[in-house]
Amino acid sequence: MKYKIIALAVSGALLAACGSDNDNYVEAPGGSSTSLQAFDGAVRYLDAYMNCAENGWDYIGETGGKGIINIGEGNFPLFDENPSSCIFEFGENIYPSGGGTQAAVDESNNKPMTNVRYLVPGQLVESGQPIVGTPYSTLVALKIFEAEENNQEVDLDAIINEAFDETLPAGTNLTEEQKKQFLANPEETLSSLDETTSKNLQASTMVLSDAIAAQVDNITAGTTTASQLETATQKTATVVAQDPDFPTKEVDGETVPTYVDTTDYFKDENFDTISDPDDTTAVPPPPVTEGEELEEIPPTDIPPVEEELPPPTGGTGGSAG
Repeated sequence: MKYKIIALAVSGALLAACGSDNDNYVEAPGGSSTSLQAFDGAVRYLDAYMNCAENGWDYIGETGGKGIINIGEGNFPLFDENPSSCIFEFGENIYPSGGGTQAAVDESNNKPMTNVRYLVPGQLVESGQPIVGTPYSTLVALKIFEAEENNQEVDLDAIINEAFDETLPAGTNLTEEQKKQFLANPEETLSSLDETTSKNLQASTMVLSDAIAAQVDNITAGTTTASQLETATQKTATVVAQDPDFPTKEVDGETVPTYVDTTDYFKDENFDTISDPDDTTAVPPPPVTEGEELEEIPPTDIPPVEEELPPPTGGTGGSAG
């Protein structure tokens, strides 16, 4: 199924802010590969695209194990020249440049992920760091666009802080460093947190992903704001994080991963209420679904393009005498 293009409304502003004069300008290391990941847990088989310097959307490929595609140098010259001039988008078959055939899935719990959409703005591309598309990178991208649209200064640190503070359950404390680390290496960040903080962050990430998926058309149309997504996410994630069976439960003596699908909570008939910070209507607890952790597979690799050798220029023998 095709969806309207989230980035249609935001890519111009994001790319304009990510040119060669950007403070985050980085050079791709020579002869290497760059890791591009989709994560909510890790999302396997999700199509990835990039648009560099407003030259249109190139299809990169489907994510593999750990939600990763390793992009080898030489495949996308504009990306090699200046990665921070690129915006990245994840979603199933969303551009005519290509798409995969396998259904996207969260490999940590087997939750179907065919409806998700993630953005990564160039402002989040840093030298030596993997590029990661998450619900939070998407929220940051939308907040950057709104600031640009309103002729406001883009204060990236403030935007990142607000994105987390306004979506996490009350009392969840993440340092600025942990917030930035989550945007660059979410799995490592989650494993470094205490159990309660990790659970709260997992709940907010999963719920925010569903909210974006449910509101994708309205986000594109400009009728759903980042602030509304934040409020709806915080209210719902607070309830999810209180469930003792999330994100795992015990079944016959074994620990089983679980997930919630809150997409229906954010359909139009409910969204106005749940996204209103002044509305105190209780959010009903979403049902928890038992999942399963998928067997590991390798990441998708797009090998570096080897430099072509020059053609032969002469014969193999000496002159006849």
